[in-house]
Amino acid sequence: MTRLPKLVLLLPLASLAGCAGQLRDYVGPRASIVRPQLIRYGFSLPEITCVGDRLGQTLRPRQLRFLVRATSNVERPYYDPDRFSPRDFLWAAGGLRDPDVQTAIRRAYEECRVQAAPRIAEAPPVPAPPATGGPLPATPRPPVWLNLGAAPSGQSIAVDGASLEQEESARVAWFRMIDPPPAGTSLHAYRLRIDCRTRIIRPLAHRLYDSTGAVVEERDYSEPEQLPSPVEGGTVTEIAFLSLCT
Repeated sequence: MTRLPKLVLLLPLASLAGCAGQLRDYVGPRASIVRPQLIRYGFSLPEITCVGDRLGQTLRPRQLRFLVRATSNVERPYYDPDRFSPRDFLWAAGGLRDPDVQTAIRRAYEECRVQAAPRIAEAPPVPAPPATGGPLPATPRPPVWLNLGAAPSGQSIAVDGASLEQEESARVAWFRMIDPPPAGTSLHAYRLRIDCRTRIIRPLAHRLYDSTGAVVEERDYSEPEQLPSPVEGGTVTEIAFLSLCT
């Protein structure tokens, strides 16, 4: 019997590995492709669920990936210089020049009761693609804290949507805990990297706030301090994972 070379046998597997991202888009829920950007643009939790589901049902994975790229490339809000909003999301999507995407977003806004009325005084310009010399430097913006939900212990976790960074298989953002009364919102926040494939969380930095919400201390963790830990079921880390990765 003729034996095929090992290289020939491995080629199909290599091809499948190269298409892992595309296969994941078709097998998994499509809403998860765009959900992190909805958090970044200041949608409420019900709006994130509703709009994400509607776009996942209406648009193809390729369109959703282009939408994520277009909205993540925008560094500064158009309507409010301090924070992104659903209106900015619709405006940023205009850079795709895809009428199907625009129609899908407007329809999702209508069905999900998202308030995103455009300005009447002036029409926003179509966002330009980033310069070839590299992305614009990030401009610090006020945090937009979104409570992702509570664990059985009663503790909640909130994410700063303005800080959210979306990687191919990970999410990076600032998080803080909200303990049951009388403790309330913690003055400590942590910048975490959540690996959506391995379910591993790695702390990257720490902040301390005062009672007014101003940052009084900030420190990046050194590599030895970035100790990885698994996402544990029934905890706030699982809530963060499910909200940003699924």
